[in-house]
Amino acid sequence: MQIDWWTLALQTINFLVVVWLLSRFLYRPVRRMIEEREAADRKAAEAAEEKARKAEEARADYETRRAELDETYRKREAELHAAAAKERNAMLEAAQNEADALIAEARDRIARERREALEALQARIAGLAADLAKTALKGQAPSATAEVERVAAFLDGLSGAEREELRRDLSADRGAVTVTTAAAPPEDLRTAWRAALSQRLGDDLRVEFIEDPAILGGVELHLPHGALRFSVADRLNRAAAAMKD
Repeated sequence: MQIDWWTLALQTINFLVVVWLLSRFLYRPVRRMIEEREAADRKAAEAAEEKARKAEEARADYETRRAELDETYRKREAELHAAAAKERNAMLEAAQNEADALIAEARDRIARERREALEALQARIAGLAADLAKTALKGQAPSATAEVERVAAFLDGLSGAEREELRRDLSADRGAVTVTTAAAPPEDLRTAWRAALSQRLGDDLRVEFIEDPAILGGVELHLPHGALRFSVADRLNRAAAAMKD
């Protein structure tokens, strides 16, 4: 096999020309495009990184400001709570002071009213005691027949109908009049009692006598269905009832 050197040389030249043409019009533009694309990609990546960095800085700044706002809010909330607690304590203290003042005023008023009531009651008791003493002194017998005369005067002061009712009461059950005294009366006083009562309530009247120190003094006449009391004990009981009223 023989080599055609002219053909080989021409083919080599053609190949080199093709390579030069490809390098000149195809490879370089493609390479330039690739480099430009890579540069654009790098620029885009750098821009993205810059945006990411700025976004991270913005996020960090947001977190910092948020933490500062949270701290400010907590401080403000604590201040508001402290102010509210202080105001509440002041209101409670004022209310307590007012309540204490009202209680003290009420206690003073009650004590004053109680003192005035006691003074009025003491004055009333003193007046009743004085009246009772006067009555008792008036009722003291200047003689042994004073109580007899007193009861006789009372019976004489009754109306005819009232005296007749007493007579019927005594005659219906054949009752007796019981004369009660603090000490046993002597015989002459018993005779005076029988005479005074028989004259006013009937000649056939039975008169009995009993001794009862509890009446303290004076006399009480006990009938079948009632009693006429002129004793010191009765006056004291009426005075006690008047004080209760």
